[in-house]
Amino acid sequence: MTDPQLPDLIGGRFRIRSLLGSGATASVYEALDTVEGGVVAVKVLHPHLDVTPTVRAAFFREASIARSISHPSVARVVAMGDDGGLRVWTAWMFAPGVTLAELVRTRGPLPPAAALAVVDRVLGALEAVHAAGYVHRDVSASNVLVQREAGGDVTAVTLIDLGVADRPGRSARAGDVLLSGVTAAAEGIVGNPAYASPEHLRGDAVGVAGDIYQVGALLYLALVGEPPFVRASIDETVRAHLMALPPTVSVRARGVPVELDRFVVRALMKEPGDRFASAPAMRSALSAAALSSPRGVAASMAVAPSGVPAPATRLLPSPVARSAAETVGPRSGASSLMWILLSTAAVLVGILVFALVPRAAPVEAQERPHASSTAAASPSVSSASPSPPAARAAETPGPRSVTVPTVVGRQEEDARALLAAAGLRVAEKTGSSDGTDAVGTVTATDPAPGEVSASGDPITLVVASGFNTVPDVRGATADRAQYSVASAGFAIVLRHATSSIVPAGGVIDVDPAAGSRSPLGTPVTLTLSTGAATPTPLPSPTGTTRAPTSTPTPEPSS
Repeated sequence: MTDPQLPDLIGGRFRIRSLLGSGATASVYEALDTVEGGVVAVKVLHPHLDVTPTVRAAFFREASIARSISHPSVARVVAMGDDGGLRVWTAWMFAPGVTLAELVRTRGPLPPAAALAVVDRVLGALEAVHAAGYVHRDVSASNVLVQREAGGDVTAVTLIDLGVADRPGRSARAGDVLLSGVTAAAEGIVGNPAYASPEHLRGDAVGVAGDIYQVGALLYLALVGEPPFVRASIDETVRAHLMALPPTVSVRARGVPVELDRFVVRALMKEPGDRFASAPAMRSALSAAALSSPRGVAASMAVAPSGVPAPATRLLPSPVARSAAETVGPRSGASSLMWILLSTAAVLVGILVFALVPRAAPVEAQERPHASSTAAASPSVSSASPSPPAARAAETPGPRSVTVPTVVGRQEEDARALLAAAGLRVAEKTGSSDGTDAVGTVTATDPAPGEVSASGDPITLVVASGFNTVPDVRGATADRAQYSVASAGFAIVLRHATSSIVPAGGVIDVDPAAGSRSPLGTPVTLTLSTGAATPTPLPSPTGTTRAPTSTPTPEPSS
């Protein structure tokens, strides 16, 4: 069944066949590619969100990032465009299989070898994502497609949904799920609370270690049947990610070897530096855990499930008090529904508190309510500190040293507040930079994050202008031109014209002009060549020649 509001062809190429699903930002349709053949998934931005050029540019970010990544286990973008301002869309290769969330829901937890096969391929995909200079930030069971043979062997795994991917070291704070930076609502944390790392949920910078954490949570779900920190509410789930000790898989899943217990616990450590250093390192450790297992997990990285499928496990017990009708279960539909943790008082206060105390020790008492307050208390340093020498007591203390916090990726107002809280001040004049970052986003600081500065010293912020330079793609192929323009943060409008100079499919002209400075999201019209115009044939001769007529000379009058 097709949407009556959509045309027969999207982008003059993709014929809509059915609706696959709908998420927070877009509807996803199954479509036939009338140019190259085959089935694709077309994602169309919801009309009510298509209100500004900046939002459209934010929507194109996912496709632009995907085009910079080449890996068989990463979803591949086919095309993207803006149909004359009527609709904004991206088209993707149709990935086979079902989501890991759906597979576990219907078939129960996977056997260890099958779970390792899935995670091994996910880590391979993340290697490519990280090599391209991005972190995924939403590695969840709803974003992993698994294809299996009739016997149960895993044959293909695809990592999808790069909608919240970003450069390492940036915060996931935003006002909307597109990360457009234009929403006037209060900022929240964009992410999936069932899988997000502690630093992600605190609003701190998220790097490769954040993806490593999510892979650990993904493996836990594959083996147990639910994410590692399921609680009665989103607030409690967030607190568990921040404070609770990593759970042990074998407590919930019989037959899981201790090697996998250790692997998952290390991936779920609270401190990023305590996790695996990279996707390749994690992949190597996964192979080592499988090989050292006494139960022969490594005998096959893809085995059929047990004869009697385990019952499907709900990802969240019935909540004691449902808030906004939200649960932490898997997200339905072809387009992932991103959670945005906004201003419910409990969640907001919790996140702010933990942002101020990022190194809080895990609270074992939350996992063991029967523990006494005395036993749960952390050892304290004696208050009887030795007195300083008399000579030092007379000295005038100098300015306190402060480590410059990471504020890159935050909005300027937020960055100023964090720097002030750290005892630093922002210089009156700040720099400005063009690029693909949303207007007002901090792109650099001087001194740089992590450097030591004296309390009260000025910090210079470099803030995104919201402008970028239109790339010169004249003469480039249509695909290369669209990639370059979308990567620069602009929307795309396609026009066609004949040209005796530019071959068919090449770019004849760019409007606004190449090299001009334009606001992000500005529609850039690419005029594509259809080839040289076919000459109009001259009419063929009829074969009859009209004889010339002479004008008689008048006789002179007498």
